[in-house]
Amino acid sequence: MNMYNSVMKRDILGYLRKWKDDSKHKPLILRGARQVGKSWLARELGKEFDHFLEVNFEKSPGLCSFFADDINPQRIAANLANYFGKRMVPGKTLLFLDEIQVCPRAILSLRYFFEEFPQLHVISAGSLLEFELRKISFPVGRVNFVYVYPMSFAEYLDAAGKNHLRRLLLDSKLEPLPGPIHGQLIDEIRDYTLIGGMPEVVTDFLANRDIMKCKDIQTALLETFRTDINKYARQHQVQYVQKVFDAVPLHLGQKFKYVNVSRDIKSRELSSALDMLEMAGIIYKVHHSSANGVPLRAEMDTKKFKVIFFDVGLAQSLLKVDHRPLLLKPDISQIKSGAVAELLAGLEILAYKNFLERPELFYWHREAKSSNAEVDYVTSLAGKVVPIEVKSNSSGSMKSLQLFMNKKRILQGIKISGYEFSLNDSIRTVPFYGIESFIRSHSF
Repeated sequence: MNMYNSVMKRDILGYLRKWKDDSKHKPLILRGARQVGKSWLARELGKEFDHFLEVNFEKSPGLCSFFADDINPQRIAANLANYFGKRMVPGKTLLFLDEIQVCPRAILSLRYFFEEFPQLHVISAGSLLEFELRKISFPVGRVNFVYVYPMSFAEYLDAAGKNHLRRLLLDSKLEPLPGPIHGQLIDEIRDYTLIGGMPEVVTDFLANRDIMKCKDIQTALLETFRTDINKYARQHQVQYVQKVFDAVPLHLGQKFKYVNVSRDIKSRELSSALDMLEMAGIIYKVHHSSANGVPLRAEMDTKKFKVIFFDVGLAQSLLKVDHRPLLLKPDISQIKSGAVAELLAGLEILAYKNFLERPELFYWHREAKSSNAEVDYVTSLAGKVVPIEVKSNSSGSMKSLQLFMNKKRILQGIKISGYEFSLNDSIRTVPFYGIESFIRSHSF
């Protein structure tokens, strides 16, 4: 896809360029769901080296034989260079091992590339890599993991040639923007919400503005993910994984209960299926945390969680959401009673975190007979606990957020909505399009 290279722009390339120039670089493993752009990132980085050598073990499984005996990185590099007729010059060559899960010995070799051949730049990726990584333990400090997500809204603005809007948001200091610019950004976040962040979908949309074509691409991507289930689930598990795959978008914004997926299937089967989807990068669990301080995972309850799909566009495709009302009125908070807006907010919060950190989201829920309370997301920024509510209007009840803040003695909470930046006593309003600005500012 020729246009793919010219349109797609990814923030993570900045980190990869720093890695390239670091004299103490370690081998990298790019982690994330299929089709989020891992291979594209490696190839794009490869353009900045004098030499680039790509090994795809899925296309050429016979190349695993180079890793079959003793793992000597210099010998492996020389064999690959001779096989492909490419030069392997330390410091000037990028070796890219793609679909590395097909060759577990190649995964093991990354440790030895670091220890015995550290001058060579090595990067790897794989569509179902997590299922092999759980079988292999790397000594701490030998390999760096980098997490890759679908394109964020900020990256979408860059790809659409509207980097000036992104810069304006980052320079806004969370102050309201002029009305016409606010309106323009509301339209942009509407378009992004409709299509999501899968690079192939974004590329086609920006070229053709054809939402129906985008839906066809999303349908094909979803079928790819369904086909993948047969690769990592045992035969008797496939039906359970498919069941959960289709059910996740139906339960957005809700505490996930296996009984709501099926009353006829044992919870342990559905739990195992959900774990497999998490390893495939298709879903993220949003765990309950008591959130009395950081790190939030220290008070995480593994039995209480919500589940979000990894891409807002694909989730709507699964839900068969009618996009036409959104074209008439760009109010994303009304889609599926606000569940899609909550999903969008969660994915945006994840997108602007450290690339080296495993994706983590939390929420807070107090269950009481007469006074249930829930805060949609709780995250940590600049060492502080930050509670976040996603709302559909400017004056809706914020009782749960206020209760949480009083209970935890937190001075400020965040409301994400379609309204402009504002600060009202202890509640800061952040528009859907301003989540990157809020994350990067650390102004609470």
